Amino acid sequence: MPSSLETPKIKHNLLSMIRSEKISDLKFQAMAMDIFHFQFTYNIPYQKYCKSLGRSPEHVKHWHDIPRISTDAFKNTDHPLCTSDHTQAQRSFLTSGTTSEVRGQHYFPSLDLYETSILQAWTRLSLPKPSTLVFLTPHPDHTPHSSLSHMMGVLSKYYKDAESIHAISENGTMDREKINNLAGHTRPVAILGTAIAFLHLFENTSLSLPSDSFAMETGGYKGTKRHLHKKDLYSLFTQKLGLPQDSVINEYSMTELSSQFYTRGLDQPHAGPPWTRTRVIDPRTGKDAAHGEPGYLAIYDLANLYSVIALQTQDIAIAENHGCFTLLGRDPTALPRGCSRAADDTLG
Repeated sequence: MPSSLETPKIKHNLLSMIRSEKISDLKFQAMAMDIFHFQFTYNIPYQKYCKSLGRSPEHVKHWHDIPRISTDAFKNTDHPLCTSDHTQAQRSFLTSGTTSEVRGQHYFPSLDLYETSILQAWTRLSLPKPSTLVFLTPHPDHTPHSSLSHMMGVLSKYYKDAESIHAISENGTMDREKINNLAGHTRPVAILGTAIAFLHLFENTSLSLPSDSFAMETGGYKGTKRHLHKKDLYSLFTQKLGLPQDSVINEYSMTELSSQFYTRGLDQPHAGPPWTRTRVIDPRTGKDAAHGEPGYLAIYDLANLYSVIALQTQDIAIAENHGCFTLLGRDPTALPRGCSRAADDTLG
């Protein structure tokens, strides 16, 4: 188990870094090495994986070389990826799926680092301050194992002076009356939810939101009953809510991460906060894909202190300048996953 002295020290340093304005490559490198050593020491399943690759802290000199673990590894319930006793975790989040599926699980001994990551990344978006928040997700009290619902709860507290409306009931139905009542609002409104939830909303809702209103959508369509090109989806935001396309934000993240990546409007790459780095890996070589070529997205998230900071996803992307990436979609051979899939199951 982690030393009673080591964990607070590294967490304190990491929190200070996340709260800072900028993180240089040298600082990121140093922190990544410290965390890798910490995780190699205390995350025993990850340690065994690294040893099988011949990779230990004395052999890894750069964050590029930290062994990446597949997001599927979080499904191994017999060997949880956690740096402490997972049974003592303050919270655990589950990936979306049916009751018959093995679902990934991410354990958090403490939530302060996770919530700081959410808020610092959100603050960097410099969004207008809404007077009303509408969440197209269940209340976090009803879905305690949903990382997306928890994030919405964190944002609700962040906008403590705004009215918060949870438009998805405990049984998964959408309260359209609450949303239609927004028609009389004159101050900015923010609507946040999955792409699928917005499609359900657009079926019977049409109103014009006040100036400076915005929306955040997240999740794809893989494994759901629907599909809509992003350009067509964003046209619906304009038609049904009166929102310009650059007032719509897409959030990319997953249960196995502690940080989020955002893009605004159309034809813009996703950007992560300074405590993350990304690579696009050519599956044939295991090295960085050639410039402009697609590959598998790899993410290095320092806020994943209690699990593994280096993740290999099954999402396909193209690397862009300044560490950004253009997301092309999920590998069609990969198993369905994602919060939009859960939303489609409950709302359909």
